Parts: sequence; structure tokens; C-alpha cells
Amino acid sequence: MKAAQRIIAAALAFAAALSANAAGSAKSNKGKPREIVVGAGSAYRPYWYLDEHNKLTGFEKALLDEIDARHPEFTLRYQIMDFPNILLSLESDKIDVAAHQYEYNVERAQKYLYGAEGYTTYPLHLGVRDTDSSINSFADLKGKTVVLTTTTANEYYVTNKWNEEHGRPFKIIFESTTALLFEALASGRADATVSMIRNLERRNKEYNAHVRIVEPAVYSSDAAYLFNKQKGAELRDTFDATLRELKDDGTLKKLSLKWLGGDFTAK
Repeated sequence: MKAAQRIIAAALAFAAALSANAAGSAKSNKGKPREIVVGAGSAYRPYWYLDEHNKLTGFEKALLDEIDARHPEFTLRYQIMDFPNILLSLESDKIDVAAHQYEYNVERAQKYLYGAEGYTTYPLHLGVRDTDSSINSFADLKGKTVVLTTTTANEYYVTNKWNEEHGRPFKIIFESTTALLFEALASGRADATVSMIRNLERRNKEYNAHVRIVEPAVYSSDAAYLFNKQKGAELRDTFDATLRELKDDGTLKKLSLKWLGGDFTAK
């Protein structure tokens, strides 16, 4: 009988020890910040790029650092990848947030959860040779050629959608780099491109491109963060609330002035 009692007592002690360890582990996990993985780029100045020390930096990083600092309950980790792979990784739940100046379009909204709070303006304009005064809208591109670099950016979505809806009056071609895109414009192989106005202005200086920026914009929207459609609603709401704070206290405007050279904050 005593032997049986000793066995029972030992079993109870072992169970108590397991329970204590489990409680301690739960307490430890509860106190540890949740890791949020952000899909980032590294070759899109001034938004995402690597500095002279090969460290990720840029406007997007600075803004996300501000969001991170205001939320001790989580910590952000950055996963650098090619632009087309960011959204694929978000869809497959490999990352939690996609951050690469994403504008709104219907196709993306079917797959991903958009933040309701935009953070920068993103007007798209036609860029044409400055010697060509004949092109002032998509409608003027009949029989001509538009050059882009990818089918995964909103520039392609907007251009292709207009072209499809109007019987495909112009041709769309692609170059692998921005430098080759501007060469195609200069040589006459292409007549126009579509890009965000700040990118056109900057690349005019970088490549001495002699590109005229056509007014008005062909499409205007705000850049927003994207989240997983099934799992990202709570995180989306947290980011939205923090962006509103950053707008209200002037932090977002300061970051825009510092990194982008002007106040391009979404209202």
C-alpha cells in the first residue's frame, strides 16, 4: 500500500512539475514580441535600397521603423525579395505585410487585403520624348508603342486596362531595366511610358532622358500596405490606426520631406 502511495505521490509531483514548466513557458512566450515579416525591396530609391554598408534603408524602411517603435507587442523583420515575389509570398502566407508603394487596383484587391489608410500619393503620368507634342493622353497613342518594365506593377495594369477597353489601339513592349526603357524612348522604338511622376522627374535627371511629363495624370491613387486576405485584418487595422497617428502628429510629413523631397503624404 505504501509503495502504491509513493508511486501516486511521485506521479502527482511529476505532473505538477510539467504544469509549472508549461506555465513558465507560456509566460515567457506571452512576454515575447510577435514577429511580423515585411516583404521588402532593395532597388527602388528612395523607397527601398541598400546603403554603402549594405544595410536596408529608404523611405519605406524609415516609416515602418516608426510603426515598429510604437508597438512593443510586435517586432518587424524584413525579407528582401524581387518585386514580383513579394505579393506571391503574401498570398502563400510567407510574409505578413507587403510594402513597396502598392497602389490600388481591382485585381490586387481580389487577392490581397489593402490597408484603408494610404501613406503616399502615387499619380501615374505618361512620359514621352520632349520633342513630341502630339501625345497628351492615352487616346493619342493610336498606332504607337508604350514601353514598360514589368506586368506586375500598377503601371501595366492601368495601361493594359485602358488599351483593352478601347480595342487595343497601341502596342505594349517591355524592357528588362529602366535604363533600357529610356533608351527605347530615345531611339524611337517606343513612343511613351507610364510611371509615377516623381520617378519620371528623378530619372529625367539620372539618365538625362529629355522626357516630357504629360498632364494631367492618367491615374491617381495612394500607396498602401497589403496584408494576407484571410489572416491580416487585425494587423491591417493596427497599421491603419498607426498611420493616422503619424499623419496627425506630423511624422509622416517629416519623413516625406526628408526622403522624397516634398510633402507627398496621402490625405
